[in-house]
Amino acid sequence: MTVTTQVVRSATHQIATELTTDTLLKLANREIGAIHVRGYYPADIAEKVAQKAINHQALGNYHKQHTSSVGRVYMPHIDTKWDADLTKKYHDAALPAIEDVRSMFHPYLSPMDRVRLELQELWPAGANLLRLRERACFVGAFRVFQPTTSEFYPHNDAIDQESDAPEIEGVLNQLVANIYLQVPDEGGNLQLWQREPTPEETKVILDVEGLEPDSVEAPVHEIHPEAGDLIIFSPRMLHAVTRGHGKHRVGAAAFIASKGSREPLLYWS
Repeated sequence: MTVTTQVVRSATHQIATELTTDTLLKLANREIGAIHVRGYYPADIAEKVAQKAINHQALGNYHKQHTSSVGRVYMPHIDTKWDADLTKKYHDAALPAIEDVRSMFHPYLSPMDRVRLELQELWPAGANLLRLRERACFVGAFRVFQPTTSEFYPHNDAIDQESDAPEIEGVLNQLVANIYLQVPDEGGNLQLWQREPTPEETKVILDVEGLEPDSVEAPVHEIHPEAGDLIIFSPRMLHAVTRGHGKHRVGAAAFIASKGSREPLLYWS
């Protein structure tokens, strides 16, 4: 089942259907709302790896109230919580975790590696793995949504709310690339608001990682992705994921920092 509900109010809310230099630049400059490439990765390979993610020994959960029902394979940077020991643990595990995720797709190219290569080729100044205080970051986290119980409330993500490392100075925008490995037939929709939260909303999000859905207006876009799809958007704007029914919703994700077209993109999870 494919469900795409859009309330397009201006050109800045349009969704591009191809990943190109032009669409990347427009998205980074907020001239369009998202990039959605259907069939970006073979669905049969994606769904096999989704089962590995669901059963992975490193599967844990996010730590805040409104995200605790969502699983993730390996610690994402947001869960370092400004703690020195957790930050060291994150960086120590980064490269082994990247290699493990890559091995789950062997002998095929992983979708995250494909995204990394294409960003490097398409962005005018290339793209690199983010390093914070000269230490490599993890990229390629799996997100595992349990049937009927897991959802993301409306929230946003911003690297400067997670770190004050000198490498993030000059970040103008933040994108996120999601590759969907398995999606339930019903629900598991991505909702996009195309606006940043207000200062009052930001305080709530930082506390519990989400706003009550009935406290915000209807989203501008609601997209039901399919296995193998790629969607890139700006997570600095409000976004959410609805509950799915029938099977797990599994995706791989990478954040992407932009400092402008003359500087390389930087990616991490």
